Amino acid sequence: MTQFLPIIEELADAPDHAARARWLLEVPLAVIIRDQVTIQRLLSAAGFHEGLGYFAAEIAALSATRGRDGLAPSTIRMTREYARIGIQIIARGGAEGEKYAAAG
Repeated sequence: MTQFLPIIEELADAPDHAARARWLLEVPLAVIIRDQVTIQRLLSAAGFHEGLGYFAAEIAALSATRGRDGLAPSTIRMTREYARIGIQIIARGGAEGEKYAAAG
């Protein structure tokens, strides 16, 4: 048992980057905002650079000033989607996931 909330403890205990990627895709966005400092530290300590990139894109999208259409600027939305695609590949254990599973 650690000092983390159970949902954050799941990330701390993740055995590899594929598990970390799945966690990032599944965790409620409210948790990402609330615990962003802890999450960033855990991803950094694990050396999960792609996860840090996706995490930064999510934070940027969640923190962006929205336009009249209620959406973040298109550049932020596109960055977020490209980062999400990369994380999805890792989460599924694709070529990137296999590469990083050993490093996890």
